[in-house]
Amino acid sequence: MRAFAFIIASMSLLSMSLLSMSLLTLLSAPALAAPAQLYGKSVVITWTEERQQKIVGEEAMRNVGRSGEFSVYISDQGRTFSRMRYSFATNRGASRSGNRDKVGGEGGSGRNVSFSGNTMNISMRLGAGGARSIVVNLAGDSCSAQVIAGKEQGARQIRTRSIVTGNELEIVSIKTGAASCRIQSGNVFGN
Repeated sequence: MRAFAFIIASMSLLSMSLLSMSLLTLLSAPALAAPAQLYGKSVVITWTEERQQKIVGEEAMRNVGRSGEFSVYISDQGRTFSRMRYSFATNRGASRSGNRDKVGGEGGSGRNVSFSGNTMNISMRLGAGGARSIVVNLAGDSCSAQVIAGKEQGARQIRTRSIVTGNELEIVSIKTGAASCRIQSGNVFGN
C-alpha cells in the first residue's frame, strides 16, 4: 500500500513538473506573428492627452494638451516599423509636431509591438518613471484602440525629452482621451 501511495505521489509530482514546464514554455515563447491580413498594411492610432508638466528648470507646472499618433507598418515579411508622433497648438495658433521612428527588433528602443490572435499590444517607456500601453483590437479591416499612459508605481514624476521641442520635461500627471484607430493598405511612412 505504501509503495502504491509513493507511486501516486511521484506521478503527481511528475505531472505538476510537466505542467509547470509547459506553462513556462508558453509564457516564455516569443509573441505570435502579425495576422496575415495585416501584411503590407498600416495601423494608425490617434488620441489626445491632458498633462500637468513643466520644462526642467521652470518653477510652475502648466496644464497642456497634446495630440498623439502611433503608426505601425507591417511589411510583407511581417516586420514592424513604427512612428510615435506628437503635435500641439502654440499660443499663436500655429501647430508644432515631431516624431520618432523605430524598426521592430531594434535593441534598446524601449518600444515593443507584439501580436496575440487579433490583438496588437504596444508598450513603450515614457522617459524615466513612465510608460505607455496601447491595445488594438483588430476586426478585419477595422480596429479599435485603448491608450493608457502614466507614472510607474512610486514615481513622483516622469522625466522625458519632448520629441517636438527637444526640451527636457517633468510630467506629474497624464490623462489620455478616447482613441481612434484605422487600418489602411500600404506603408503609411511612404506617403
